[in-house]
Amino acid sequence: TMVALSIVALPLFKLQTKVNTNAKIIEKTYNADNVIYNYEWFKQRYEDINANATKIKNAQASVEAFESSAGPRSNWTFEDKTESARLQSIVLGLKNHQEDLVATYNARAKMANRNIFSDNLPLFVGLE
Repeated sequence: TMVALSIVALPLFKLQTKVNTNAKIIEKTYNADNVIYNYEWFKQRYEDINANATKIKNAQASVEAFESSAGPRSNWTFEDKTESARLQSIVLGLKNHQEDLVATYNARAKMANRNIFSDNLPLFVGLE
């Protein structure tokens, strides 16, 4: 009889465990500190992504300005080539940083317990 009772009670025990787990998840997710943290995180990261995109445009403009003022590449000195490489490295570094910022934002936006705090920000950010 104990075995039969255990078999009947098992689904109810599983259901109660799931209900308790879900209640704890909801309680932790909507904890005031968690809500504020996630809301502020999305706002800050979105602005970081936009600011870094502007930095990329500015760095690319520096490359273009240098190249137009330096004349044909065949006439460049060692210093010109070094400066070009330096400027291009800055652009590459900023683009790689942008990849990281966007990947982290998009990963959090896919998390059901975090994306509810994005508050009218894009659910996913694309790369330009």
